[in-house]
Amino acid sequence: MFGQLGLSHGFGPTGVTGLLRLHLVSESLIALACFPISIALLRIVRSRRGFRFNGVLFFLAASMMACGLTYGVELLTQWRPALWVSIAIEASAAASLIVVLVVLLRITPNILAVPRKLADSRFRELIEDAPDAILQVDERGTIVIANRTAERMFGYTREELLGSNVDLLVPQAYRALHAKQRDLFVLARVPRPMAQRVENLSVRRKDGSEFPAEIGLSPVQTEAGLFVTAVVRNVTERKRLERELEQERELRGQRIEVLARLAADLAHEIKNPLAIIHARASDLSEMAVEGMALPASVVAQNCDSIVKTTERAIRVIRGVQALAHEGSHDPMQKTDVRGLIDQAVELSKTRYATHGIELQTVVPDGLPMVVCREVQIEQVLVNLLNNAFDAIDGDARSRPWVQVRVSMQPASDADGGVEAVCIDVLDGGPGVSPENRARLMETFFTTKPRGAGIGIGLSVSQTIAQDHGGTLVLMDAEGPTCFRLTLPVLPPHQKEGASA
Repeated sequence: MFGQLGLSHGFGPTGVTGLLRLHLVSESLIALACFPISIALLRIVRSRRGFRFNGVLFFLAASMMACGLTYGVELLTQWRPALWVSIAIEASAAASLIVVLVVLLRITPNILAVPRKLADSRFRELIEDAPDAILQVDERGTIVIANRTAERMFGYTREELLGSNVDLLVPQAYRALHAKQRDLFVLARVPRPMAQRVENLSVRRKDGSEFPAEIGLSPVQTEAGLFVTAVVRNVTERKRLERELEQERELRGQRIEVLARLAADLAHEIKNPLAIIHARASDLSEMAVEGMALPASVVAQNCDSIVKTTERAIRVIRGVQALAHEGSHDPMQKTDVRGLIDQAVELSKTRYATHGIELQTVVPDGLPMVVCREVQIEQVLVNLLNNAFDAIDGDARSRPWVQVRVSMQPASDADGGVEAVCIDVLDGGPGVSPENRARLMETFFTTKPRGAGIGIGLSVSQTIAQDHGGTLVLMDAEGPTCFRLTLPVLPPHQKEGASA
């Protein structure tokens, strides 16, 4: 070829021949490679008709075919020049390559963005149904991202959330403080994980209701500025379980405290019946050993004394067992009010008698049954009797008497139209000062001296009364201090179902 063009290359005849052979072999290999490549590209286009880049592949296949033809024609021109044909084919190849280049320049950003878009799509799918609400806000507090859980949790549609200020979800009373805290967080840019709990956090739904929540915050710096990702968890159920656990813990503490304070009196209460039983049994045994003929009346009298004394000891032991029993999971059952009061008085009367305090009961006949957890109501009554004892004992201003009085409260609209049994525990103590009345039912508040109690009795007793649909209040009437426990009496059409 070089000789035909009349070019001088400084090669001898042997060198020119070797160079020509190398040239012919290389162009032949390029031509042979271009055709299979173009065929393979066309097969891809045909097999994947929905592929979005088929046009690029088709023009690339045409370009490779034109390149192969160019090199093939170039080989033929070694023996028979066909310059116009060669130029035409090269021009076609160049045009095809230019088209491919232009298309590639236009679609390259889209191709490069495909992995990122796929990642974004998978990320959105991941957060959409996360168990927690996920929000992202900018530095001004404007919501820019909200997942599906946030819609369900707050009651807003996504369109309502996006573009709104996050203060929309903050209770009205805390919005001013929240705005300041948000500005401080943006300045500090220190993540606050959800494990770092902030107590008493609550958020607001669209309907105005509020619920307790835990919130984790994470700042994210982007090219568009700083964004804060907030993960919000509804902890209503957990708070409820914590309250129930705390209530059970308080009730357990109350039972332990009551049992500890009654231990000495209960030991004395059981010791006396045992002494009587021992004496009566010893008398009968001695008479039998001496061979005395025992009149039936004497045997009956001693046996009757043993039976009654044994029953008294059994009642005391049952009362202690009931007081130690937790009772919150017992079924609600129809219960005799007189039996409840008798059992509570039985546990307390020895202590009262030992300290010279009169304990009276005024319980009318014909009281209706109440539906309750017997153990819990008995615990409330024992606690009220203990408090009355503490109010009188050791106070020179007190009169040494306590009375348990039962009456009926007629149905009224204020009580939901339900009749109730009222159990009043009155005492001759100095009364409750006005400054202590408002806090008397607070947990851990006590008017007793240090070491005399931890102040959980009344708060727990009030909770038990409310769980039964009743109340426990300190009456405002002048005169003796009076705590009133009310227990509703079920209407006649509900009594049969409640006793089932």
